[in-house]
Amino acid sequence: MNIAKLAFKNLWIRSARTLLTIVGISVIIAIFFSLFSFGRGYEKALQSEFSGFGIHILAVPKGCPFEATSLLLHGGYVEGSLSFWQLEEIREHPDVEIASPMYNRHTKIHPPGKEKEIDTILYAIESEIFQLKPYWNMLEGRSFLHDHDHEIILGYQLAQQLEATIGQEFEFVVHIGEDTMMATGPLVGILDQTGTSDDNFVFIPMGWAYEMMGEDDLIKAIAIQTAESASIGMVSTELANVQDVQTVTYRQAQYTLQQLLITTRQLLNLALVFTLLLGLIGLINTMLMSIEERKKEIGMLKALGAKNPQLMQLIMIETGFIVLIGAIAGIVLAFGLSATLETGIRTLIESAPPGRLSLFSFPMAFVTVAGSVIIGAISVLLPASGLLKISPLEVIRNE
Repeated sequence: MNIAKLAFKNLWIRSARTLLTIVGISVIIAIFFSLFSFGRGYEKALQSEFSGFGIHILAVPKGCPFEATSLLLHGGYVEGSLSFWQLEEIREHPDVEIASPMYNRHTKIHPPGKEKEIDTILYAIESEIFQLKPYWNMLEGRSFLHDHDHEIILGYQLAQQLEATIGQEFEFVVHIGEDTMMATGPLVGILDQTGTSDDNFVFIPMGWAYEMMGEDDLIKAIAIQTAESASIGMVSTELANVQDVQTVTYRQAQYTLQQLLITTRQLLNLALVFTLLLGLIGLINTMLMSIEERKKEIGMLKALGAKNPQLMQLIMIETGFIVLIGAIAGIVLAFGLSATLETGIRTLIESAPPGRLSLFSFPMAFVTVAGSVIIGAISVLLPASGLLKISPLEVIRNE
């Protein structure tokens, strides 16, 4: 008896049930693999972005400093502001080497000669910020020469999107309350790709922003680098005594990030477990229905001399084939929908880190497929063993 040939023939005869089972398995595997890939990708993207954060302390307005840090990293608007006298008081601390103010606001930038405008984030910075972000390198052009110059630097991705070249005049719009401010300046530099949210921003000198908007509500954060011999924690504590200032250190933010990642990983693992259980229950239910319908067939095969090991092999081949095709289709489906998934996530989570949020792994794909086949085989052992106890005489008598 050619067991494999008979198994494939049975699957072909029941093509509708076979196809529906494969579709069901592929959807479950796609959900499982997408969740797993998203978990790995999101965690790696966050860690990669934070590892390049070359600032020892961030001083922000009163509120939640960790929220403000996240918003500043990803271009979110920070409520409240700091004053220039607070900046000067921080700069006067003996262990502060660099204190660089930052301002950010939503803007629309107009590419030269084009009607389309692009939504992005405007950052007003001082030239010292280049010392605090060692991963900032100029791909083309130069950095700002003076803090009051009317000049523009673009992040790598934004420059690509705008098809920008050095020397072009760009116009941008900033809305503050009911006022609309428009400004124009030449592009003097394009940052090399950093793999962070900085790739999508437009940067201008802080002095130019001061001319446009005045002193009020201008400083959203102060990036601080301490002296090499100083205790970052102690300096942070002392700077927090400045009126209406809160501080967060790199280590504090990193610890908060790690706790967030642990919680996220636990939630994703829980979702993965429920996904697997759902798939397993669906597969067992399908195989039970299939086996119930095949009592007569199994009884006749036993009457013709088929042994239990041969019948078990028949069922295992059928199950293995269905699960294998379903798992492969699920992996392909997850990969095909990854771009759509990322777009949806970025729509829901504005502060999502840049880069790939779904990190696919071929070894993991292989493990997923192999594990699916093994789980599928185990799930049919119990119903199959019950079916093999059927007596051929009982089947014939019932007929």
